[in-house]
Amino acid sequence: MKVTNKLGLPQAFVEAVSVDRHNKPGHYSATTLNKGIKEIVLTDRHWDELETDAAENVWAIWGTAMHAIMEKQKDNNFREELFEVEIATSCGPRIVSGRIDSYDMENEILYDWKSASSWKVIYKDFDDWKKQGLTYAWLMNQNGLNVKKCRFVAMLKDHSKTDAKHKPDYPQLPVYVYEFEVTPEDLAATSLRIISKVEQIVLAEKLKDDEIEPCTPEERWATAEQWAVKKVGTKKAIPGGVCNTLEDAQKLVEEKGGKGFEIEHREPTSRKCIDYCICKEKCSFYKSLHREPENGSVE
Repeated sequence: MKVTNKLGLPQAFVEAVSVDRHNKPGHYSATTLNKGIKEIVLTDRHWDELETDAAENVWAIWGTAMHAIMEKQKDNNFREELFEVEIATSCGPRIVSGRIDSYDMENEILYDWKSASSWKVIYKDFDDWKKQGLTYAWLMNQNGLNVKKCRFVAMLKDHSKTDAKHKPDYPQLPVYVYEFEVTPEDLAATSLRIISKVEQIVLAEKLKDDEIEPCTPEERWATAEQWAVKKVGTKKAIPGGVCNTLEDAQKLVEEKGGKGFEIEHREPTSRKCIDYCICKEKCSFYKSLHREPENGSVE
Protein backbone atom coordinates (compact mmCIF):
# COMPACT_ATOMS: atom_id res chain seq x y z
CA MET A 1 0.00 0.00 0.00
CA LYS A 2 1.25 3.46 -0.93
CA VAL A 3 1.31 6.00 1.91
CA THR A 4 1.25 9.64 0.80
CA ASN A 5 2.30 12.57 2.98
CA LYS A 6 0.21 15.56 1.93
CA LEU A 7 1.05 17.59 5.06
CA GLY A 8 4.79 17.00 4.85
CA LEU A 9 4.83 15.25 8.22
CA PRO A 10 8.09 13.87 9.69
CA GLN A 11 9.11 10.53 8.25
CA ALA A 12 8.95 8.98 11.73
CA PHE A 13 5.22 9.79 11.83
CA VAL A 14 4.70 8.37 8.34
CA GLU A 15 6.46 5.14 9.28
CA ALA A 16 4.46 4.86 12.52
CA VAL A 17 1.10 5.01 10.75
CA SER A 18 2.00 3.00 7.65
CA VAL A 19 -0.27 0.00 7.13
CA ASP A 20 1.26 -3.46 6.82
CA ARG A 21 -0.38 -6.20 4.78
CA HIS A 22 -2.69 -7.86 7.29
CA ASN A 23 -2.93 -11.40 5.91
CA LYS A 24 -0.54 -13.79 4.23
CA PRO A 25 -1.97 -15.55 1.13
CA GLY A 26 -4.53 -18.12 2.21
CA HIS A 27 -4.78 -16.69 5.73
CA TYR A 28 -7.76 -14.79 7.17
CA SER A 29 -7.66 -13.09 10.56
CA ALA A 30 -10.58 -12.71 12.95
CA THR A 31 -10.86 -9.00 12.11
CA THR A 32 -10.69 -9.69 8.38
CA LEU A 33 -13.63 -12.10 8.62
CA ASN A 34 -15.75 -9.25 9.99
CA LYS A 35 -15.43 -7.46 6.64
CA GLY A 36 -17.42 -7.96 3.46
CA ILE A 37 -16.21 -10.57 0.98
CA LYS A 38 -15.77 -8.02 -1.82
CA GLU A 39 -13.71 -5.77 0.46
CA ILE A 40 -11.55 -8.71 1.58
CA VAL A 41 -10.79 -9.93 -1.94
CA LEU A 42 -10.25 -6.51 -3.54
CA THR A 43 -7.99 -5.34 -0.70
CA ASP A 44 -5.80 -8.43 -1.04
CA ARG A 45 -5.82 -8.41 -4.85
CA HIS A 46 -4.94 -4.73 -5.27
CA TRP A 47 -2.87 -4.15 -2.13
CA ASP A 48 0.15 -2.70 -3.94
CA GLU A 49 -2.08 -0.26 -5.88
CA LEU A 50 -4.05 1.08 -2.91
CA GLU A 51 -3.25 4.47 -1.45
CA THR A 52 -3.79 6.22 1.87
CA ASP A 53 -2.44 9.39 3.44
CA ALA A 54 -0.42 9.39 6.65
CA ALA A 55 -2.62 12.06 8.26
CA GLU A 56 -5.72 9.89 7.80
CA ASN A 57 -4.16 7.07 9.83
CA VAL A 58 -3.39 9.12 12.95
CA TRP A 59 -5.54 6.91 15.22
CA ALA A 60 -3.40 3.90 14.34
CA ILE A 61 -0.76 5.34 16.68
CA TRP A 62 -3.28 5.46 19.52
CA GLY A 63 -4.23 1.80 19.13
CA THR A 64 -0.65 0.61 18.65
CA ALA A 65 0.61 2.55 21.67
CA MET A 66 -2.20 1.26 23.89
CA HIS A 67 -1.48 -2.36 22.96
CA ALA A 68 2.27 -1.88 23.46
CA ILE A 69 1.73 -0.45 26.95
CA MET A 70 -0.70 -3.17 28.00
CA GLU A 71 1.58 -5.91 26.66
CA LYS A 72 4.38 -4.80 29.03
CA GLN A 73 2.27 -4.99 32.20
CA LYS A 74 2.96 -7.90 34.54
CA ASP A 75 0.11 -10.18 35.58
CA ASN A 76 -0.71 -13.87 35.48
CA ASN A 77 -2.27 -13.68 32.00
CA PHE A 78 -0.55 -14.60 28.79
CA ARG A 79 -0.62 -11.96 26.09
CA GLU A 80 -0.29 -11.44 22.33
CA GLU A 81 -0.62 -15.15 21.59
CA LEU A 82 -1.38 -16.23 18.02
CA PHE A 83 -3.87 -19.04 17.42
CA GLU A 84 -4.49 -20.69 14.05
CA VAL A 85 -6.93 -23.28 12.71
CA GLU A 86 -6.87 -24.90 9.27
CA ILE A 87 -10.15 -24.88 7.33
CA ALA A 88 -10.88 -27.29 4.48
CA THR A 89 -12.42 -25.57 1.45
CA SER A 90 -13.30 -26.50 -2.12
CA CYS A 91 -10.07 -24.79 -3.20
CA GLY A 92 -7.81 -26.44 -0.67
CA PRO A 93 -6.94 -25.67 2.97
CA ARG A 94 -7.02 -22.14 4.36
CA ILE A 95 -5.90 -20.74 7.71
CA VAL A 96 -8.04 -18.70 10.13
CA SER A 97 -5.97 -16.86 12.72
CA GLY A 98 -6.30 -14.50 15.63
CA ARG A 99 -3.85 -12.84 18.00
CA ILE A 100 -5.46 -12.40 21.38
CA ASP A 101 -4.52 -9.46 23.60
CA SER A 102 -4.75 -11.15 27.01
CA TYR A 103 -6.14 -14.37 28.49
CA ASP A 104 -6.85 -15.05 32.15
CA MET A 105 -6.31 -18.82 32.35
CA GLU A 106 -7.56 -19.15 35.94
CA ASN A 107 -10.96 -17.56 35.21
CA GLU A 108 -11.04 -18.40 31.47
CA ILE A 109 -11.65 -14.78 30.47
CA LEU A 110 -10.45 -13.37 27.15
CA TYR A 111 -9.55 -9.66 27.18
CA ASP A 112 -9.30 -7.37 24.18
CA TRP A 113 -8.05 -3.77 24.33
CA LYS A 114 -9.88 -1.30 22.12
CA SER A 115 -9.82 2.39 21.29
CA ALA A 116 -13.23 3.61 20.25
CA SER A 117 -15.56 6.57 19.89
CA SER A 118 -18.14 7.38 22.54
CA TRP A 119 -20.74 7.02 19.80
CA LYS A 120 -20.08 3.29 19.66
CA VAL A 121 -21.21 3.04 23.28
CA ILE A 122 -24.17 5.40 22.81
CA TYR A 123 -25.49 3.35 19.89
CA LYS A 124 -24.57 0.00 21.49
CA ASP A 125 -22.76 -0.88 18.27
CA PHE A 126 -20.96 -4.00 19.48
CA ASP A 127 -21.86 -6.61 16.86
CA ASP A 128 -18.37 -6.52 15.31
CA TRP A 129 -16.71 -6.93 18.71
CA LYS A 130 -18.93 -9.87 19.58
CA LYS A 131 -18.12 -11.63 16.30
CA GLN A 132 -14.42 -10.97 16.81
CA GLY A 133 -14.51 -12.22 20.41
CA LEU A 134 -16.39 -15.36 19.45
CA THR A 135 -13.90 -16.04 16.65
CA TYR A 136 -11.05 -15.77 19.17
CA ALA A 137 -12.93 -18.04 21.60
CA TRP A 138 -13.50 -20.59 18.81
CA LEU A 139 -9.82 -20.50 17.80
CA MET A 140 -8.74 -21.04 21.38
CA ASN A 141 -11.30 -23.81 21.86
CA GLN A 142 -9.94 -25.58 18.78
CA ASN A 143 -6.49 -25.33 20.36
CA GLY A 144 -7.60 -26.84 23.70
CA LEU A 145 -8.36 -23.69 25.74
CA ASN A 146 -11.80 -22.79 27.06
CA VAL A 147 -13.21 -19.27 27.12
CA LYS A 148 -16.12 -18.59 29.46
CA LYS A 149 -16.32 -14.86 28.87
CA CYS A 150 -15.06 -12.21 26.45
CA ARG A 151 -14.34 -8.81 27.94
CA PHE A 152 -13.59 -5.81 25.71
CA VAL A 153 -11.98 -2.85 27.51
CA ALA A 154 -12.40 0.28 25.39
CA MET A 155 -10.60 3.59 25.84
CA LEU A 156 -12.95 6.31 24.51
CA LYS A 157 -10.72 8.75 22.64
CA ASP A 158 -13.39 11.47 22.31
CA HIS A 159 -14.95 11.23 25.78
CA SER A 160 -16.43 14.48 27.14
CA LYS A 161 -16.80 15.10 30.88
CA THR A 162 -19.37 17.77 30.13
CA ASP A 163 -21.57 15.39 28.15
CA ALA A 164 -21.16 12.76 30.87
CA LYS A 165 -22.56 15.22 33.44
CA HIS A 166 -25.55 16.36 31.41
CA LYS A 167 -26.55 13.40 29.21
CA PRO A 168 -27.85 10.27 31.00
CA ASP A 169 -27.23 7.97 28.00
CA TYR A 170 -23.64 9.16 27.57
CA PRO A 171 -20.80 6.92 28.88
CA GLN A 172 -19.95 8.22 32.32
CA LEU A 173 -16.24 7.37 32.23
CA PRO A 174 -13.56 7.45 29.48
CA VAL A 175 -13.23 3.65 29.75
CA TYR A 176 -16.09 1.32 28.85
CA VAL A 177 -16.28 -2.45 29.37
CA TYR A 178 -18.34 -4.60 27.02
CA GLU A 179 -18.54 -8.27 27.93
CA PHE A 180 -20.54 -11.39 27.19
CA GLU A 181 -20.65 -15.05 28.16
CA VAL A 182 -19.51 -17.66 25.63
CA THR A 183 -21.81 -20.68 25.34
CA PRO A 184 -21.42 -23.99 23.47
CA GLU A 185 -24.23 -22.80 21.17
CA ASP A 186 -22.23 -19.64 20.41
CA LEU A 187 -19.17 -21.70 19.48
CA ALA A 188 -21.20 -24.03 17.24
CA ALA A 189 -22.78 -21.08 15.41
CA THR A 190 -19.38 -19.37 15.11
CA SER A 191 -17.86 -22.49 13.60
CA LEU A 192 -20.56 -22.58 10.90
CA ARG A 193 -20.15 -18.84 10.25
CA ILE A 194 -16.39 -19.07 9.85
CA ILE A 195 -16.41 -22.15 7.60
CA SER A 196 -19.12 -20.62 5.40
CA LYS A 197 -17.36 -17.24 5.18
CA VAL A 198 -14.01 -18.75 4.23
CA GLU A 199 -15.66 -20.87 1.52
CA GLN A 200 -17.39 -17.79 0.12
CA ILE A 201 -14.09 -15.91 0.06
CA VAL A 202 -12.19 -18.61 -1.84
CA LEU A 203 -14.99 -18.83 -4.41
CA ALA A 204 -15.00 -15.03 -4.81
CA GLU A 205 -11.25 -15.10 -5.37
CA LYS A 206 -11.92 -16.92 -8.68
CA LEU A 207 -14.11 -14.07 -9.97
CA LYS A 208 -13.23 -10.82 -11.68
CA ASP A 209 -13.52 -7.66 -9.57
CA ASP A 210 -16.91 -6.58 -10.93
CA GLU A 211 -18.37 -10.09 -10.69
CA ILE A 212 -18.01 -10.25 -6.90
CA GLU A 213 -21.25 -9.48 -5.08
CA PRO A 214 -21.29 -6.19 -3.12
CA CYS A 215 -20.81 -6.29 0.62
CA THR A 216 -24.05 -6.60 2.57
CA PRO A 217 -25.87 -3.46 3.79
CA GLU A 218 -24.71 -4.28 7.32
CA GLU A 219 -21.08 -4.55 6.18
CA ARG A 220 -21.40 -1.26 4.28
CA TRP A 221 -22.93 0.48 7.34
CA ALA A 222 -25.84 1.31 5.07
CA THR A 223 -28.79 3.48 5.99
CA ALA A 224 -32.16 3.01 4.30
CA GLU A 225 -33.93 5.53 2.10
CA GLN A 226 -36.00 7.81 4.36
CA TRP A 227 -38.29 10.82 4.32
CA ALA A 228 -37.98 13.40 7.10
CA VAL A 229 -40.79 15.69 8.18
CA LYS A 230 -39.39 19.06 9.26
CA LYS A 231 -40.68 22.44 10.21
CA VAL A 232 -40.08 24.85 7.33
CA GLY A 233 -36.70 26.52 7.69
CA THR A 234 -35.24 23.99 10.14
CA LYS A 235 -32.61 21.32 9.54
CA LYS A 236 -33.72 18.56 11.93
CA ALA A 237 -36.76 16.32 11.65
CA ILE A 238 -39.52 16.77 14.19
CA PRO A 239 -39.70 14.11 16.95
CA GLY A 240 -40.85 10.89 15.30
CA GLY A 241 -40.61 12.58 11.92
CA VAL A 242 -38.22 10.22 10.12
CA CYS A 243 -40.35 7.88 7.97
CA ASN A 244 -39.51 4.85 5.85
CA THR A 245 -41.99 5.73 3.08
CA LEU A 246 -43.18 8.91 1.43
CA GLU A 247 -46.77 7.92 2.19
CA ASP A 248 -46.03 7.77 5.92
CA ALA A 249 -44.37 11.18 5.79
CA GLN A 250 -47.32 12.71 3.93
CA LYS A 251 -49.73 11.20 6.43
CA LEU A 252 -47.75 12.69 9.31
CA VAL A 253 -47.81 16.13 7.70
CA GLU A 254 -51.59 15.86 7.36
CA GLU A 255 -51.88 14.88 11.03
CA LYS A 256 -49.86 17.97 11.96
CA GLY A 257 -52.24 20.20 10.02
CA GLY A 258 -50.25 20.50 6.82
CA LYS A 259 -49.06 24.09 7.09
CA GLY A 260 -45.56 24.94 8.22
CA PHE A 261 -44.08 21.53 7.47
CA GLU A 262 -42.01 20.11 4.63
CA ILE A 263 -40.72 16.68 3.62
CA GLU A 264 -37.04 16.08 2.96
CA HIS A 265 -36.01 13.01 0.95
CA ARG A 266 -32.90 11.36 2.40
CA GLU A 267 -31.03 9.10 -0.01
CA PRO A 268 -29.69 5.75 1.23
CA THR A 269 -26.01 5.91 2.09
CA SER A 270 -23.23 3.37 2.60
CA ARG A 271 -21.04 5.16 5.14
CA LYS A 272 -18.19 2.66 5.19
CA CYS A 273 -17.92 2.71 1.39
CA ILE A 274 -17.70 6.48 1.32
CA ASP A 275 -15.44 7.20 4.29
CA TYR A 276 -13.69 4.07 5.53
CA CYS A 277 -13.11 1.47 2.79
CA ILE A 278 -9.51 1.48 1.56
CA CYS A 279 -10.28 -0.43 -1.65
CA LYS A 280 -13.30 1.64 -2.73
CA GLU A 281 -11.62 2.97 -5.90
CA LYS A 282 -11.41 -0.64 -7.13
CA CYS A 283 -15.03 -1.43 -6.25
CA SER A 284 -17.82 -1.38 -8.84
CA PHE A 285 -20.46 -0.86 -6.14
CA TYR A 286 -18.73 2.26 -4.82
CA LYS A 287 -18.36 3.58 -8.36
CA SER A 288 -22.10 3.03 -8.91
CA LEU A 289 -22.79 5.38 -5.99
CA HIS A 290 -21.01 8.12 -7.91
CA ARG A 291 -21.98 7.30 -11.47
CA GLU A 292 -22.42 10.14 -13.91
CA PRO A 293 -25.74 10.39 -15.78
CA GLU A 294 -25.90 11.30 -19.46
CA ASN A 295 -26.10 15.06 -18.82
CA GLY A 296 -22.69 14.89 -17.12
CA SER A 297 -23.74 15.92 -13.64
CA VAL A 298 -22.95 13.64 -10.73
CA GLU A 299 -25.92 11.91 -9.13
